[in-house]
Amino acid sequence: MYVPPHFRSDDRAVALELMRSHPFAVLVAANGPGEVEISHLPILVAEDCGSLVLRGHVAKANPMARLIEGSCEAAPVRATVVFSGPQAYVSPDWYETENQVPTWNYLAVHAGGILAPVADGPAVDAVLADLSAAHEAELAPKRPWTMAKMVPGTVERMRKGITAFTLAVDRLETKAKLSQNKRAPDLGGVVAALDALGRPDADGNRGVDAADGTLN
Repeated sequence: MYVPPHFRSDDRAVALELMRSHPFAVLVAANGPGEVEISHLPILVAEDCGSLVLRGHVAKANPMARLIEGSCEAAPVRATVVFSGPQAYVSPDWYETENQVPTWNYLAVHAGGILAPVADGPAVDAVLADLSAAHEAELAPKRPWTMAKMVPGTVERMRKGITAFTLAVDRLETKAKLSQNKRAPDLGGVVAALDALGRPDADGNRGVDAADGTLN
């Protein structure tokens, strides 16, 4: 990911917050010379003894599953998970400075590492259970759905149709393009205009200090 110095964030907490608050991500892995496989899926983000580990699953019919299942110590398959956060179009009319051009502000995290298949049945079930638990919790006060509500044997049958995986992150990049390269009055104009619009996707710029353009 191209990240100019003024848009780079090395704050791990910022990256983790974005990943966890925007878990529907894009998994990208090379599939031969000049070809890639891309899958859209929810991702679990966890820290394990200081290491960052991602978990998820794809359908066995998905070509990504073959890449995951073929990844091993002798032939590791690298992949990148792309998390996209708040984003918004920025109009030049919002700047105090004249003769500016339109741009787009956004937050994004790229987490790279080696894919590893999860073959153990209970471990696969844990991925499924943890995914549903994470998102059912957001529906409170609704009583959470769990796999225990399914007819016995259903989970086992459905498990055969998916490939679960882990990705141990060894490369983490965060880009926070939030008008930090603009003068304070121009940045303040962007923040004020996005606040006035009241759009959820414009929230990213509210994390910028209009006085100096730094992340809060």
